[in-house]
Amino acid sequence: MPFLNDFIATIIPDIGSKKWLQIINNSKHYCVEIINGELVISRYREKHKIQYEYLDLKIVGTDYGEWGGELKVIYNDLTEVLLKKCNVKSIFEYKGEIYFLEGLEHMYLNEGILYKLIYDGISVSFKECLELKECPIDFYILDEILYVLSSENLFTVCNEGGTFKKNIIFNNFPFSTFEPNSLVIYKGDFIIGMRGGLGRIGYENIANVQYMQLKKK
Repeated sequence: MPFLNDFIATIIPDIGSKKWLQIINNSKHYCVEIINGELVISRYREKHKIQYEYLDLKIVGTDYGEWGGELKVIYNDLTEVLLKKCNVKSIFEYKGEIYFLEGLEHMYLNEGILYKLIYDGISVSFKECLELKECPIDFYILDEILYVLSSENLFTVCNEGGTFKKNIIFNNFPFSTFEPNSLVIYKGDFIIGMRGGLGRIGYENIANVQYMQLKKK
């Protein structure tokens, strides 16, 4: 697995150029995550199923793109209940509550919604919290702020007085065509996994934007 210092900033090529086509056709698709406080960079592998364990439940979400997906819960007695037909992108805990993100980006569609799951010890329901108007690819939580990555934007979702609000902090990535897939915050930067390399955006200075590729040996 490569380390961050194995990557070097490069010029983002113009769309349609020879260099751009080389990246678009690059089979190397990098994913980023934080494990034990350290940045781990690995080969991206598309996931169609995610599972989150909460109390005595298993919450399972699937995402098969234009072919759909679903959200269901599995109880201790193995009873399964379908909650919603949707493309589940993430299931996570935020401020002591369980949420999930659904979304789809396909052709002219680009949509997403944040939902809250409600469990009373017997039954599970969900409540719509915020329409995102774009597909949420990944998220990262820092200091109780939910950062969400889409194919083109980076935005926050905050609960202010019981009302969720979206605030775009970076609009129209210059590397959006490289299929961003994952997001972390590491040592003062947003690090984004994508095809052919990584994106880096300054956490305090979002004008500092880099596309990084693996150094040639």
